[in-house]
Amino acid sequence: MIQVEIVAPGALSPADAAAWDALRAAGGLDHPYFDRRFVEAAAGVPGGRVALFRREGRLVGAFSHQRRGRLIQPLAAPMSDYHGVIAAPDAGLDAQTVARLLGGQLRFGGWMSAADGEGLVARERMATNVTGGAETLNTWLDGINHKFFKNLRRMRRGFEKAHGEARLVWDDRDPAVLDWIIGMKRDQYRRTRRHDVFACGWTGDLLHRLMAIRAADGTYGLRVASLRTATGEIAAAEASLDDGRTLHLWFPTYDVAFSKFGPGMLLTWMEMEKAAEAGYARVDFGCGEEGYKSTLAQSVGTVLEGTVMGGSPGLLPSAARWVGEVGPAPLRRLGQSVGRRLDIINACETRPADWWAGAARAAVAAARKSTAGAAA
Repeated sequence: MIQVEIVAPGALSPADAAAWDALRAAGGLDHPYFDRRFVEAAAGVPGGRVALFRREGRLVGAFSHQRRGRLIQPLAAPMSDYHGVIAAPDAGLDAQTVARLLGGQLRFGGWMSAADGEGLVARERMATNVTGGAETLNTWLDGINHKFFKNLRRMRRGFEKAHGEARLVWDDRDPAVLDWIIGMKRDQYRRTRRHDVFACGWTGDLLHRLMAIRAADGTYGLRVASLRTATGEIAAAEASLDDGRTLHLWFPTYDVAFSKFGPGMLLTWMEMEKAAEAGYARVDFGCGEEGYKSTLAQSVGTVLEGTVMGGSPGLLPSAARWVGEVGPAPLRRLGQSVGRRLDIINACETRPADWWAGAARAAVAAARKSTAGAAA
C-alpha cells in the first residue's frame, strides 16, 4: 500500500529533501528540471503541489505537479520540458499509478520515467555531448553537416565585418536582459498567433526566481547568455536552465535587424563552445527534431507525450481520444493542433475569462493551420 501526502513546493522536510536527492540519483534523472531547487523556484506557480508517496512511512517517490481541476500537469508546465517521478526504478510508480493515486487526468509532454506506452507518443530528446572540448565539438559539427557548419562560420565573418567582434556574454546577470528576452518572445508569439505564455505573469516570475538562485550560489538556475556587437548592442540572447553539468537551452530570441547573420544560431554555437570549454557534459535542446536541432545535436533517447487517466475518463475525454486516434484525418489534424495549444492554455491561464479568450484564439489559429495544410 502506498500513502500519498501533498505538500507545497519548497516545503519538503530536511529528511524528505535528503530522500529526494537519493531517489533522484537511484532513478537516473540527471537533468536540472529534477533538481529540488527548480521545485523551490516554482513555489509561486498557481496550483503547484508535490505528491510524496510513502510505503510504511518511508518516502519511495515524489512527483511535482500542478492541478487544474481534474487535470494534472507537471509543475511549471508549459515551461518544463522534461518531467517524471523521483523514485527508484523498482518503486512501481509509473505514470498510470501516479494518475490513479492522485485521482485525475495526467497530461505530459516530455515524460522521462516509467509509463505504459499505450496511447502515448514517443518524441526524440535532442542533445550534444560536449565533454571533449570546443575543438572536438567543432570537428563533430563539421562532420555531421559540413555545408551548414561552413555557412555558420561564413555568417560569423559577415557579422564581424558589419558590427565588429561578435562578443559572447556567457553569464549575463542583468535582469533587464531577461526582460528583453521575454519581451521579444511575446512579440514572436503575437506574430505567429501562438499563445503568449508570459501574459499570465507567473511564468516570467519563475524565470526571474531561477535567475536569482543562480546569482546567489552560481551553481544552479537560469543562465542568460547574449551575443553582442562590438559596441554592446544585443543581437541575440538566450535563457537556459543550468546545473553546471547540463546546459538546457530554453528561451532563445534575436533582434530581427540582425537576421541575415543568423544571430540565434551564432549564439547557440558560441554557447556550445563555451560549455565545452567550461567542462559541461551536455547541451540539451529539448524534445523534437526541428531542422536547426538536427544540425547541432543528435537523438539521445525518447520521452513520452500523452494523457493517462486516473479512473473513468468521462464522455468528453473519451470523445477527444477517439478524435485523436481513429477519427477522420482532417479532424485528427485539427484535434491535435487544438490539443497542443490547449495544453499551454490550461497550464498558463487560471482565470476563466483568460482561458476562454485563449481557447477561442487557439481554435481560430488551428483551423487556419488545418485548412492551409489540407489545401497544400
